[in-house]
Amino acid sequence: MNAWIWLVLALVFAVVEVTSLAFFAIFAVVGALAAAFAAALGGGALLQSLVFAGVSVGGVALVRRPLMNALGTHRAPALRSGVAGLVGLNGTVVKRVEGLDNPGCVHVRGEDWAAVSYDEDAFEPGQIVHILDVDKTRLVVTSQ
Repeated sequence: MNAWIWLVLALVFAVVEVTSLAFFAIFAVVGALAAAFAAALGGGALLQSLVFAGVSVGGVALVRRPLMNALGTHRAPALRSGVAGLVGLNGTVVKRVEGLDNPGCVHVRGEDWAAVSYDEDAFEPGQIVHILDVDKTRLVVTSQ
């Protein structure tokens, strides 16, 4: 094969890598460049193909994981949204919250939510409470 074919193939893989950022095609780019170098030195098509495959697969197998760790591209924790996203926040009591049997109301993130408490003490309107958990559609709150 001609070295130019490998250079064009390297360019194609580079475009794929830039659009995906998965750090797989970058090793095909390096493999294609190595195969182009082998072609420029007069290596046959079999040698060029072996160089391409060896460098590409070897890069993925040996270099990709340490590279990903060095770049810190670990998966972020799942984004919590809806009522589950309220856990850990503080809210303001709107309607008295008194234990599990007498739900009240807490204002948090612009909305009013039904709320209960495991605490023995009641929470009065205007008091700031901490949201511990969600029990079905009610917030479980405690003192801040």
